[in-house]
Amino acid sequence: MADSKQTSSDSNDSGASDLKTEVYSLMIPTINSHILLPNLSVAEIVPYSNVELFTESDGKAQWFLGHLLWRGMHIPLISVDIIGGAKDPKANKRSRIAIVHTLNGTPDTPYLSIVVQGIPRLSHVTTINMRYVPSDDLAESEKMQVEVDSILASIPDLDRLEEMVIDELVTQA
Repeated sequence: MADSKQTSSDSNDSGASDLKTEVYSLMIPTINSHILLPNLSVAEIVPYSNVELFTESDGKAQWFLGHLLWRGMHIPLISVDIIGGAKDPKANKRSRIAIVHTLNGTPDTPYLSIVVQGIPRLSHVTTINMRYVPSDDLAESEKMQVEVDSILASIPDLDRLEEMVIDELVTQA
């Protein structure tokens, strides 16, 4: 699923090898934290532009911000910050949009776009530099929280995000 590289290294003098898997990922800053996504799940990071925002009269959930016009498609634009309980992070000069592949093969929603802050950085995630962080208060959009190289990040539940968007689209149809 994600770019990965396997390497073997000698773990002791007896010649036994230790298999290490690396997942190339993007550490993407949000308003209050970071999200971590495998490199292959991110189609592109674009500037915050070509956005059609909903108005209050459109009756959409607050986290469903509008649509991004990208490559001739209208991609649902969402905020994982708002889903997690933060106030609306109005777009600023650091805002970007992460366009991610959906996982369920739904032809109407092949991508989601997520408002992010700042520039993502490449992270080589291994069992050595990542640890699971137990949490009882995950947002509806989060699978889990992890720490990679001392940076706390959430791993978004892309399946759930896609379901939430589809539910919003069906409700308003």
